Amino acid sequence: TAIVNAIANVLGPKGEKTADPAEAVATLVSGLAQGVRSARLAAAE
Repeated sequence: TAIVNAIANVLGPKGEKTADPAEAVATLVSGLAQGVRSARLAAAE
């Protein structure tokens, strides 16, 4: 659902791209990965 929402957020009302959908998804995935890394490091302490 989060990936679909990231793509939907870069589409205009008529379905035209207002930004790069691949970049939106990459940014989302990067943020998720960073959160997982942070949680793993905190658990290791």
